[in-house]
Amino acid sequence: MEKNSGNLNDGSKENPAASTILADCSNLGFDPLGIIAHRLNFALDYVRFGMVCRSWSRVVAENGPSFLPWLMLSQKHDTDFRGVCYPFENRSLDLHLPELHDKRCWGSPCGWVVTLGSDFGLGLLNPLTRAQRVLPPLPNLKNLVCSRRQFRNSFVNKVVLSSSPDFVVLAIYSKREKMAILKAGNHTWTPLPLECCPRGVEDAICFDGKVYIVGCSWEIAIFDCQGCVLQEIIFPPLQEVFLEHQEDLHPDDGLVDAYVVEINGLIYVVCKVLETRNDQFAAFHLRTKRFDVYRLELQGNEGKSDDVESLGDWSIFVGNNHSFSICCTNKYPDCVSNCIYFTDDRSDFLHSSTSYDIGVYNLQTRKIQWVAQDDFSVFSYSAPLWFNPSLS
Repeated sequence: MEKNSGNLNDGSKENPAASTILADCSNLGFDPLGIIAHRLNFALDYVRFGMVCRSWSRVVAENGPSFLPWLMLSQKHDTDFRGVCYPFENRSLDLHLPELHDKRCWGSPCGWVVTLGSDFGLGLLNPLTRAQRVLPPLPNLKNLVCSRRQFRNSFVNKVVLSSSPDFVVLAIYSKREKMAILKAGNHTWTPLPLECCPRGVEDAICFDGKVYIVGCSWEIAIFDCQGCVLQEIIFPPLQEVFLEHQEDLHPDDGLVDAYVVEINGLIYVVCKVLETRNDQFAAFHLRTKRFDVYRLELQGNEGKSDDVESLGDWSIFVGNNHSFSICCTNKYPDCVSNCIYFTDDRSDFLHSSTSYDIGVYNLQTRKIQWVAQDDFSVFSYSAPLWFNPSLS
């Protein structure tokens, strides 16, 4: 894998040669630099492009780039560098990110990575610009019975960030039995009543001003951003699938995880079936066996789910991140459509494993391409994640 340093030299000085080129191209009737910039899919290339001179920096700002997701790797030993991988072009680099040292992280589709420290501190970090935001502490922690490290390592299950249409953070914690929402401008979290999910929460997203939750028994709950329940829906086919998975799992099958994701304005549930394996060192670990996808149709307090055999031009990214989708049109020719890109979000549960469960599942061929076999971290709280880089 091609590897580069994440430390870039300051390019604020004007480059006379570049200014001459721009002057010669001023009468072409089109913007050659803009055309070049649009062909840059790797975010770090865009950063370097903008550092050539002030004129090129303006081109970067005017073209408003968007990129394919990056895979951030786990923390290695006592270091301030964090590896990131761009699997679409087999490239990787190390970024100097001391802000992530000893932090648990979750990815997002809007440029930020959510961080959690052993000091109970929650925050946001943009790995490219290194901009940061501090988030308020989670609610109802006065009677907390766990250490600082346990709080970081396992008490908080997942924190996801959405910017559609407004900045919203969702936190799942306390053995998945509690959940809270934080809206932009608020200084406190709003707890969500989870009586509708008696076994806890598997995953949640925010889309179009609503919070969609899939419970551990695959029930669906919909909240508004004020924390009020809008709908509690039981999807009979999903319940049947859940029971089938629980009762009829192959002896080598281990667990079933569920994710909720929005694709082109519709809500889907993604099911991941894992199998147990023992390697040559007799270490027990889980590997993804297959995915099943269901499209939800909301009809009052009743719901209908359809088995999905193809995602068309879309692909899904799940794992230690806000579950999200992208459309793999001409804008993203390197991303394979009709696939599920997944990371290992069970490594804290089975830390005896020797490698992470990371790959690309093709819904058409029903095969998995394993990617970025990151060496297993000595830190149980640190695992690979997907995030969509942004320069804003």
